[in-house]
Amino acid sequence: RTPLHLACANGHVDVVTYLVENKCKLNLFDNDTRSPLMKAVQCQQEKCVAVLLQHGADPNLADADGNTALHLAVVSPNISVAGLLLEHNANIDAQNK
Repeated sequence: RTPLHLACANGHVDVVTYLVENKCKLNLFDNDTRSPLMKAVQCQQEKCVAVLLQHGADPNLADADGNTALHLAVVSPNISVAGLLLEHNANIDAQNK
C-alpha cells in the first residue's frame, strides 16, 4: 500500500489533502487491487473520498473481482458516499464478475 492508501483507510483527511496537493499518484493499486479511493470508500471515510474525487481520482477503476468504488459504497448504509461517486461520473451500470 502507498501512504495515500493508509491515510485514506484511517480517515486522515489532512494527510490525504497534503499528499494529493503534492501530486501523489491517485490511482495506484495495492496488493488487493484497490485504489486509494476504493480504500476510503470501503473504510467509510467520506471526507477522504471527497478530497480524492475533487483532485481527479478515477471512480471507475475496478478491483480483481470487477468491483468499483460504487460497488463498495452501496454495501454501506451511508448513501452520501454513493452520491459523491455518482456526482463524479461513477458508472452506475458497472458490473462485477
